[in-house]
Amino acid sequence: MPHYISMVSMSGSEPAEPGSTADAISEGAPETRKLVEAHGGTLHEVYLTMGAFDVLMVMEFDSTQACAQAMLAMREQFGGVTQTIEVFPESQWGAIAEGV
Repeated sequence: MPHYISMVSMSGSEPAEPGSTADAISEGAPETRKLVEAHGGTLHEVYLTMGAFDVLMVMEFDSTQACAQAMLAMREQFGGVTQTIEVFPESQWGAIAEGV
């Protein structure tokens, strides 16, 4: 299955109520996990990050279309801005190199 990394920035989102961000992250990302799984994906890892992005997710989907649908749904549900890229795990490098 294709692998993707999505970087999420909360800039441009509505300001959070005091304490709501801590409450939202204290249990991890169960709603994000459900959303990814509802689109046929697997959410492998979610990281809080520092810098231009607030969250980094490592996911697998059956297709690029399924990933795009999940990212659109995520935007609708949570807001923010995502930047998603397809990535190729080391296990695929040999097959990629054969076609060069």
